[in-house]
Amino acid sequence: MTKHGDTIAVVGGICALALAAAATPATAGNPAYVSRTGGGTTCSLGAPCNNMTNAIGAAGLNGEVICLDKFAYGGVGITQSVTISCGDGLWEAPNSNDLVIINTPSGADVVIEGLVIDGSGLVGNSIIVQGQGALHLRRVRSGNNGGGTHGLNFAPTGPASLHITDSVFYNNSGSGVLIKPASGGSANVHIRNSRFEHNLHGLFADGSNGVVNVNMAESAAVDNQGNGVGAFAPSSSSVTVEVTTSQITGNFTNGIGSLGLGTGSVAVEIGNSQITRNVNGLNHSGSGQIVTLGGNQLRRNLNDGAFTDSAATQ
Repeated sequence: MTKHGDTIAVVGGICALALAAAATPATAGNPAYVSRTGGGTTCSLGAPCNNMTNAIGAAGLNGEVICLDKFAYGGVGITQSVTISCGDGLWEAPNSNDLVIINTPSGADVVIEGLVIDGSGLVGNSIIVQGQGALHLRRVRSGNNGGGTHGLNFAPTGPASLHITDSVFYNNSGSGVLIKPASGGSANVHIRNSRFEHNLHGLFADGSNGVVNVNMAESAAVDNQGNGVGAFAPSSSSVTVEVTTSQITGNFTNGIGSLGLGTGSVAVEIGNSQITRNVNGLNHSGSGQIVTLGGNQLRRNLNDGAFTDSAATQ
């Protein structure tokens, strides 16, 4: 017969094993270092390398790349979970061929902090996402892409999430950020304290191939040629965009544009935001909806437009 004290001991042992298992981290990579004075592929603190490709290889799965100083570390292809810590703009990718291409599997997590990538007016998307998993962009600046290309082309092939904070997408002849999943993909996007300025479109959510959900707060879409914030869905697709506490001003076509075709579901919800001095403040057509959450300043546009509905907040 098992005694009460033995039962407690057994349960306690099981709990201890469970806690130990929970505390065991996933396979950890290595710290890898880059410096303008570095070279080779060791990428240790004592012998740093001088390009991002070698550093990510040295860091391994779930590793971290650390920039020691500011330098043109170039573009890179990322296929694994990794954290790239480059402070405020220490990672420069100044050439038209210095693309950052992310093609990771389901469950991967990539963090990029401190990237400055400039297309120099030539054709090419600066940052391209083709895989799945999660991407976190912090203090990233991406711009000057020509030929209708984008600062960030987020085109996941499966379920994926995008987190952007404290970043700027500027002077792109396409969108600052284009959210357009590939067939079979979907996108959940969270944006805080970021700017989309002087692009063709600032932020554009396109549900042609998959479901898109976007949340944007404390951000600005200004001086864009087309839409400050645009959303599009064809038949049988779904796009939702929520904009709060943000500035949508000075855009040369629409501050907010929402277009749905056929049974496509497109809903842009806006609250506590400034929509001023655009050619069209609000422009919706087809099944596209633009819903107010209250507290907006919709005024001083050449044509203010009108909300299609209002939603109560709690």
